[in-house]
Amino acid sequence: KEKMENKDLLRYKKDQTYIVWDTETEGLNLLYSRPWQLSYVKCVGGEVIKEVDRLIYWDNLDIPDIVQKLTGFSQKRYDNEAEPPEDVWEDFEKELMDEDNLLVGQNLLGFDIHMVSVWRRLMGLEPDHSYLNRILDTRSMAIAWKKEITSNIPTDKEERLAWQFRMINGQRNNRKIKVSQNQLLKDFGIEFDESKLHDGLYDSKMCFNVFKKLLWEVEV
Repeated sequence: KEKMENKDLLRYKKDQTYIVWDTETEGLNLLYSRPWQLSYVKCVGGEVIKEVDRLIYWDNLDIPDIVQKLTGFSQKRYDNEAEPPEDVWEDFEKELMDEDNLLVGQNLLGFDIHMVSVWRRLMGLEPDHSYLNRILDTRSMAIAWKKEITSNIPTDKEERLAWQFRMINGQRNNRKIKVSQNQLLKDFGIEFDESKLHDGLYDSKMCFNVFKKLLWEVEV
């Protein structure tokens, strides 16, 4: 039975701002793959109020053919629209580091935070992980949901971050638990175009739809 009296749960905070973000990259190397697409939707409560889709310019970008096909990479679009890494970062950093924003995404803790680190390093910036405790990773939330660990979740941000890492690390060898974004969209009956998955902006939109469902399953 829903505990309607607990108004501290995010599901009831209609004025909470979320940045739901995603990167597309050269490959899966957590130390060296460069992000070439940064996309996010800015949401308040359950509504999207802003969409951002930026391409990041790097010399000698090397995207394997299979990755180009998977992500819908267009060399023509890249040549016409890619911007200097510093320009894209300047705008994204304002949202990422805003203490009022909660940061949402699919597998942010397992992948995208590392892409941010690569990006910063290539611009000559020092590492900065101060934003991590505001992340809500839909992958970790989905694992908790499927394991029926949906309550008594830490409210302290640092403890909640550690809890999410435990969810992700504890699931690595459990192939029975399916928590890809594709699978979660199916689980929740959310209509989607599978051919558009792995485009950063489309993934961000679909991730927000999944997140809104998970908020009613997992007490964060």
